[in-house]
Amino acid sequence: MATLNNKILIVDDDQDVRIGLFEALSLGQFQVMAAENVTMALEMVADEQPDLVLTDLKMADGSGLDLLKKLKVQIPDLPVILVTGHASVDTAVEAMRLGAEDYILKPFQQQAVLETVRMVLRRQRLTPVTSALTAARRQKGGADKPIVGNSENLRKIMIKAKSVASSKATVLILGASGTGKEVFARYIHNESDRRHGPFVALNCAALPEGLLESELFGHEKGAFTGAVTAKKGKFELANNGTLLLDEIGELPLHLQAKLLRVLQEEEVDRVGGNLPVKVDVHVVATTNRDLAAMVREKTFRQDLFYRLNVIPLHLPSLAQRPGDIPLLAQFFLEKYTSQYKKDLKRFSEPVRRYFLDYEWPGNVREMENLVERAVLLNQGREYVLEDLWDDVVPDPGADAPAPQWQVPESPLAGDEPPATPGVPHDDSAIVPLKDVERQMILHALQKTDNNRTHAAKMLGISVRTLRNKLHEYRTMGILA
Repeated sequence: MATLNNKILIVDDDQDVRIGLFEALSLGQFQVMAAENVTMALEMVADEQPDLVLTDLKMADGSGLDLLKKLKVQIPDLPVILVTGHASVDTAVEAMRLGAEDYILKPFQQQAVLETVRMVLRRQRLTPVTSALTAARRQKGGADKPIVGNSENLRKIMIKAKSVASSKATVLILGASGTGKEVFARYIHNESDRRHGPFVALNCAALPEGLLESELFGHEKGAFTGAVTAKKGKFELANNGTLLLDEIGELPLHLQAKLLRVLQEEEVDRVGGNLPVKVDVHVVATTNRDLAAMVREKTFRQDLFYRLNVIPLHLPSLAQRPGDIPLLAQFFLEKYTSQYKKDLKRFSEPVRRYFLDYEWPGNVREMENLVERAVLLNQGREYVLEDLWDDVVPDPGADAPAPQWQVPESPLAGDEPPATPGVPHDDSAIVPLKDVERQMILHALQKTDNNRTHAAKMLGISVRTLRNKLHEYRTMGILA
């Protein structure tokens, strides 16, 4: 059962308001943090990388507008919601002109807060499925292709990839053509401590054997006919960064031996060179071939296979993640509609049904190409089968709605999350603020392994205040 992992940062100098907002957002099972002023909020944004900030308009050390302006400079795509009184509506509207996503009026109702937050996050639904990846895309300015999807098998692979991103362990990404192996390689680079270094890619199947060695390892001037100047290879160009060796199964046997030596010794020998050159490179390799079978057939070196297969990542085909089909289709539709400056239209019901029934032999790449074609060719009010395939005859019964076609309302949408003990999920259940405050404190201590300093920071209060509250609970017999 899926759960919502979006992080929400509450910024308000009124403790009662912080408690009220915490209670409202707990109904949606969000990860909730709190700050009591602008300074603390900026620190927590840097440390915790929230997915959304919900801030009061007026505070002691500054205003929500001050915070909004600073956040839009530092993290332009971080959504911000303003909380304001009736008298400040004009200011809130001005804040939206400055980049705020929405505003909430005081006094607020819990359901209204929850609906506003969900609506804002829904606008972000086509971003990657974890807040970690969202942070990576912010750092890269959103230039790289995002990983779109919320299926469980995809999320598990992303978690595994992120956990090894900063290591030196070689990663081998396995998967059929079109599953997004290069996109995952870039994700690993963006999640690593090498993210500010170069990302260099080489397709081992795209170059003739005579040029491949020079491209990989470089050459000295005069090393062969035509080598009029010295040239760095891909390993040297990727120094202090990541090197993607795409389609590694196509590498000739004699170059496999040289590649193995580079991986073991972390130095390259240029063609025609006399001295090795030290390199510091994280190698990510991809292939759609069965390397283990190639080892048995003696067309791929066993020792190199073991060296590359330290961290294997098996990417699922699109047929293995059918729940992601609507989300991917909508993503590509919006992408190419914007790119070609077309009107945004919907997929017809026959198209939706066919998308769900189709086996997608070309996986995500095939879908992207088909949607781009449809955006360019369509002349009607919606996209029909003929816009995507020339040889598909519409099924007479395909006009019935496709019940499984659902674009999730949030990046991690799914089944209703399990209830949090002590937090009501019924609008009719009213809990005293003191009880909610105690739940917040106990929850923060649990999340931080009883580290009072970290818990106080998460709650937006001082350590002294937290200590006094715990003493009060012990006096009341609530805590042992």
